[in-house]
Amino acid sequence: MTIDFDKVWERRNTSSIKWDKYAKDVIPLWVADMDFAVAPAITDALAERIKHPVFGYTAASDHLHDLLIKHLRDLYSWEVEKEWIVWCPGVVAALAACVRAYATQGSGILTNPPIYHHFFQVHNPDAHRLIRTPLIRQGRRWTYDQALIRKSVDTDTSMFMLCSPHNPTGTLFDATELKEICATASDNGAIVVSDEIHCGLVLSEDRQHVPMALAAPEYSDSIVTLMSASKTFNLAGLNCSYAIISNPDLRQKYIDASAEVIPFIGTLAYTATEAAFEHAEPWRQGLLQYLRDNYAYLQDEFSAIDGMELQDLDATYLAWIDASALGLNDTAGFFEQHGVGFSAGEQFEQAHHLRLNFACPRSTLEQALQRIKSAVATLD
Repeated sequence: MTIDFDKVWERRNTSSIKWDKYAKDVIPLWVADMDFAVAPAITDALAERIKHPVFGYTAASDHLHDLLIKHLRDLYSWEVEKEWIVWCPGVVAALAACVRAYATQGSGILTNPPIYHHFFQVHNPDAHRLIRTPLIRQGRRWTYDQALIRKSVDTDTSMFMLCSPHNPTGTLFDATELKEICATASDNGAIVVSDEIHCGLVLSEDRQHVPMALAAPEYSDSIVTLMSASKTFNLAGLNCSYAIISNPDLRQKYIDASAEVIPFIGTLAYTATEAAFEHAEPWRQGLLQYLRDNYAYLQDEFSAIDGMELQDLDATYLAWIDASALGLNDTAGFFEQHGVGFSAGEQFEQAHHLRLNFACPRSTLEQALQRIKSAVATLD
């Protein structure tokens, strides 16, 4: 299969949230939405499905279940039972369902900033306490502050909401780290909800994603794992996610909490997900190499930009940049004025940082870096 990730697809004026956000000439490197064409097998499957002109309510097929189970076995040696799988139209919706299902009135929900902004928004602030235990840097790597977590939670903590691989730092947590945090949750009677939507995007060639429930099998009955093909295979507009819940009581609570609140998954979203798992692995491998090369390019370029530290990452296509040395009050706004649209660090509760989406053709990155360098030069 020949995969041309260098091809530039014009996305302006297509109602793209990413590209139509800006009224002027701004290169958008913000939202986690790739600028690559999906695998041809996916578009072929969608074309075949729309030959049937009826698009009614649809359920996940037995074949899709089998493909997902095989996918998890092949990538992680994780044996998952069909009945553990609950389908959902998006991980954010699933996080909200977990809060409804497991967070009791007045209880605490732990999370670890800097983190994806929905982790701050899916709870009810009138009913729950959000316990923030920031990640810490050890060397050039972000990880959990395990001592702070143990100090911050108690038996009134109902949930840990975690993200692995981590967005936005790109950390790939190891089994020891994951098991320790699960042990702390268990000691306090808390459910662990693990958003693992970026698990198929590991860029470090000597590292592997470890699902939370596989890292800590002794605690698996108090773990809810949230995954999706959407980030890995660029299916953001065809939302189809799934929760893996081995504990039948927790699974039923999740299902009950979803009722009347979480909508059905669209027919074509199932079609695209099935095709991704069955046929798009060569595309994913090509994508991973292209992303590795893009990140290496960013490392070279940012090493020569004073005041901007491109931080190490193991996974995702979202680079985390410390720009605090530039001394700007509105860091993202400054670069937007110079034609580059980052995600602002404030969105993740870490000011003076920027998140850069490098899942785009190299030529787009090159144009963006020229503008970034020119912008920083104006500060001199």
